[in-house]
Amino acid sequence: MSRSISGLILFICILFTGNSCSTGADPEGVILDAFYVPAEVALQITNIFNDLAMDVNGIAMHNLDFEEDTITKNVASCIEPVVYQNSTTLLLDSIVLNYGTTNCTSNGASFKGKVIVSPKDENLKLFDIQLKEFSSQGFDITGTIEFQITGDTDGNDFLISMENAEFLIAGTDETVYTFLVSTINSSYTFSKNEDGSSTYIDDVFEFTTSISGETPDGALFTLESVSDLTYAYSCKNIIGGRADFTLTDVGDGEVNFGGGDPDEDCDAQVILSTSGADVTITL
Repeated sequence: MSRSISGLILFICILFTGNSCSTGADPEGVILDAFYVPAEVALQITNIFNDLAMDVNGIAMHNLDFEEDTITKNVASCIEPVVYQNSTTLLLDSIVLNYGTTNCTSNGASFKGKVIVSPKDENLKLFDIQLKEFSSQGFDITGTIEFQITGDTDGNDFLISMENAEFLIAGTDETVYTFLVSTINSSYTFSKNEDGSSTYIDDVFEFTTSISGETPDGALFTLESVSDLTYAYSCKNIIGGRADFTLTDVGDGEVNFGGGDPDEDCDAQVILSTSGADVTITL
């Protein structure tokens, strides 16, 4: 059985109006929608967080040995990345990625607002990330983010986590619904350069991730990788690996991100499977 669903609008319809958006009166279809759409939301949140992580890594962490006040190499024209130094010590104070007030596409998702990356130590290994009037894919997003470089080379291996996050989205009735994300934890390992260049734009990473949260109607969900996932900067997407999704008191399923080949799996599509039914989701 193969199906497709429309996404966030369907989620709002199912959970908050009491009506199914399925065609016909198929009870199985109602149950599947009630499972698949929260799963799609969790996947979209995971994808947004991954895109943010890779943008911060690609732009900020590759420019910690800054020589100028602005970063212009390998950045989208809609971003204004500015480097701020401490006026006394001349050490790095922060790097601000300003995506502006209209959607700016960079390494995947479209962003609005500002991302402020501030070092927590003089070795430039641990950073706080603040979001200012930040939004992506229809969500207004708040939360506390920490970024840690774990390898010897900046821009390669790193950890990133987010706690007590809120993803707010307006429904069709203009009511604002809040998805609470208690934790997201991801660990990235540099894999290779596709073309052997020294820039990040052809880098490939393997990573693991886990997310736990709550839907607006109080249902708890988790999404956790069960194999290494693959991200390619050239695709601007997760292109490989598997994860498990669980929705408390409803069910669980498997997410297939693809085979990990930048040439074959660069379509931004994943397959979500449960109880013999499959749905294709575009991230």
